[in-house]
Amino acid sequence: MGLVEGKNRTSEADEPRSETEAEPGTSQVEPPVAGPSDLKTMQVRVNRNGWLEMSRLAQDRDMPLETLMVEAFNDVLLKHRKPPVVERRQPVKK
Repeated sequence: MGLVEGKNRTSEADEPRSETEAEPGTSQVEPPVAGPSDLKTMQVRVNRNGWLEMSRLAQDRDMPLETLMVEAFNDVLLKHRKPPVVERRQPVKK
């Protein structure tokens, strides 16, 4: 399953500007663009009954199991007073 599509071309907007080109009073540091290298794989082993119930719940809610798991990870982060930053990978556009 391919999750990564390479971006081989660069544009002027992608190239960093030198300090002489910067506008006064603006920051040079831009936030990194989220890309395929930002995705990490998590593998969890659960008992068969747990997997069946999670799969059924995903079906009942008409959502993919992966989306349900992302929701569960964010709920755990909130429970421990951390920001809910887990996001589902975006499908590759063909």
